[in-house]
Amino acid sequence: MKIFTRYMVGRFFRPFLFGLGIFALLIFLGDMFDKLNYLVKSKASMLLILQYLWLEVPYWSVRVIPMATLLATLVAITGFVQSGEWLAVQASGFQTKAFWQPVLLCSLAVTLLSFAAQETVLPACFSRARRLWQDKIHPEWEWDKYFDIALVGGPGRFLQAKLFLPKEGKLERPTLEKLGPEGLDSQLDAKLALWDKTSSRWVFFDGVERRFALGVVHESPFDKKISDFDVPPRNLIPRTTNPDEMSLREMKVYADRMTQLGVPRLEFQVAAHAKVAYPFVNLIICALGIPIALRLRQSPKIISFCAALFISFLYLWLIEIGKSLGNGGRLPPFLAAWAANIVFGSLAGLLIYRYDS
Repeated sequence: MKIFTRYMVGRFFRPFLFGLGIFALLIFLGDMFDKLNYLVKSKASMLLILQYLWLEVPYWSVRVIPMATLLATLVAITGFVQSGEWLAVQASGFQTKAFWQPVLLCSLAVTLLSFAAQETVLPACFSRARRLWQDKIHPEWEWDKYFDIALVGGPGRFLQAKLFLPKEGKLERPTLEKLGPEGLDSQLDAKLALWDKTSSRWVFFDGVERRFALGVVHESPFDKKISDFDVPPRNLIPRTTNPDEMSLREMKVYADRMTQLGVPRLEFQVAAHAKVAYPFVNLIICALGIPIALRLRQSPKIISFCAALFISFLYLWLIEIGKSLGNGGRLPPFLAAWAANIVFGSLAGLLIYRYDS
């Protein structure tokens, strides 16, 4: 590595790490204060709450990396120009592109690290934090009611009910179907089902059991029947899976499973493309920041900080709009995820070309 490249790498990563810490802390504190009322009233131990807050850190850190990248670009280049070093390197025969190429290489390294974190650390931490919030800190299942639900109760088992009360362990008008090699094997159709903690089984009341064999249906009415269905009420709660809880491979497996259940996979396609597109925001926003920094070269650092906030929020806002349009079917999944990158990337290329030509 050339001496000049090492020097520019140092100029980039010092403000990058500072900005990453500041931006992550600001957004983390905002999220914490938003949930403060639930945290104070929670029955969870202080250790669990601290664990939850710590597991939230990787999520917010990955989300604000583009802001830190832009801030590092603006500070590194404006500082380089203001110190007079830019004129010195030009007098030494350096072309303009030669001093901003190391900054782009730094942003490329950040892009790769961001993608790696997004596929490893982030899913594990975010999934654990979400479970702690839902099960221990703010257990919504205790008071939620679910109407007209259809659930997967395990391999080959499907459950439908008019009303599901998890805290009471109660199902109204439940229908439990069991699939066999030849299709529908048996069905329990009842007026009521209650969870029996003693036997760890669901008990069905006032219903009929149907068995299907060779096209013949055998019905057996019952007043009470202890089934072999042993999934506890809490595990039956219908929960959506956030894409941030999964890697790309896990998301593909999950999307295929949902497709088999008849759930549209459009949202998962958009999320998968977004997982690939988001890390490249760092590279594009750095390329956009270079010509902006050269125009802000005489401005104080607070201007660079405000510019980084404004441009980053605008960029992230357009990303969310694209994802919403994709989930609504108004844009193809690839275009929905990459639209903001295409717009800002084209703008960055145009500005660099005009400045360098």
